[in-house]
Amino acid sequence: MLMRARPGRGWLRGRARETSTPGRLLLLAGLVVLATLAVGATAVATVLSQRHTAVTLADRTSPTVVDAVRARALLADADLVAAQSLLPPGSWGPPTAQFQEDIKTAGQALARAADNSTAGEADRAQIQAVNNGLLVVYQGDVYIAANANDDGTPSTPPGADNGAGAGTDASASAESTAASVGLTGVYLVYASDLMREPTGILATVAAFQARNSANLPDEGTAPWALLGGHLAAAVALLALLVYAQVFLRHRFHRAMSLGLLGAAVVLVLLAGGLTALTLRTSHDIDRGVRETTAVACLWQAREAAAIIEQDRTFGELAPGLARGAVLPTATDIQNDQNGQDDVAVADGCGGQAGLPAAGQADGGGGPAAVYQARDARLGVLVGERTTTLDDALDDAIPGVGLPWAMTAGTLALLALGAYAFWPRIREYGS
Repeated sequence: MLMRARPGRGWLRGRARETSTPGRLLLLAGLVVLATLAVGATAVATVLSQRHTAVTLADRTSPTVVDAVRARALLADADLVAAQSLLPPGSWGPPTAQFQEDIKTAGQALARAADNSTAGEADRAQIQAVNNGLLVVYQGDVYIAANANDDGTPSTPPGADNGAGAGTDASASAESTAASVGLTGVYLVYASDLMREPTGILATVAAFQARNSANLPDEGTAPWALLGGHLAAAVALLALLVYAQVFLRHRFHRAMSLGLLGAAVVLVLLAGGLTALTLRTSHDIDRGVRETTAVACLWQAREAAAIIEQDRTFGELAPGLARGAVLPTATDIQNDQNGQDDVAVADGCGGQAGLPAAGQADGGGGPAAVYQARDARLGVLVGERTTTLDDALDDAIPGVGLPWAMTAGTLALLALGAYAFWPRIREYGS
């Protein structure tokens, strides 16, 4: 018959120690320390995660989207300026300084967009290829158009006012001018094809913009899981502090532990402050995204207005080129860039493509004057909303010292806990 071994005296002494006041006191203190560390770790992680989201939005995603759409508007304006400066009869020579300025500024914006892109290396390389390749080819086509018929022949030949010969010379001059506009226009169409075709410069930049826009934070973005973990740890720690208060009062006959009371106050302030900070930062990030979209929509409206005005310029000065059968309209450029369905809707710009067309019907002074007035109004709005965007992005970034503040709060909790437990533990150790 086998006899069950009886527990040794050492085990009994250990068990008694665990259930005694010193053992329970040490266990309770250890649990408080672990819960405090969990509260501090989740607080710091929450702040760092939200700060990373805000900094990425302010320093990379938003500037990339704005630079890309700004480059689109500037390139469309350059295409318009080229047509306006080269198509009118007798306008041979290089395009105006505005063309050069548009191309230069657009190239700088594309370079920044490529550097800050969050869409991946393939998209970055594609934009660099546009900036360093397609734009060079485009400018070459424009300069060929500018010099296509520049043979030094005056637009009005000498002797145009001499009798019958004058009529013959005038007729020849008209034919020469028509031929000049036609050849110049053909090369300008080549350039516009490269700019506006479904796989052209504007479409490529628009697709790049759309992919970066998709990386903008969603509405209500915040580290909710981390915040939830922090609040759960805070509730657990608060329960431990209350239990410790009851335990010390019962075992040591003390009415109140100031250390535990102070720890509870610090804990409530820490958890409440972090929750308020997370909600406010999430709201500010949403505002930054909305302002980014608003600025992008205004630039897209300027792009569409320039495309419509260029179509009108070609229709007035070179109607025989029939560009409408070759190039997409402004609405197509905005809503179907390089296979990106509903880009305008995805960017929050639904209906923007129709705004420039509607604006052409207002005001007086002819279509060109209406366009200039509309573009000036849009330029003012872009400036105002860009200032608002900058302010929103600055407000969205949590202070760099907040993680240290959370760490300081955690250390304060540990210090107050030690102040409450250590004297009682020493009583049993002495």
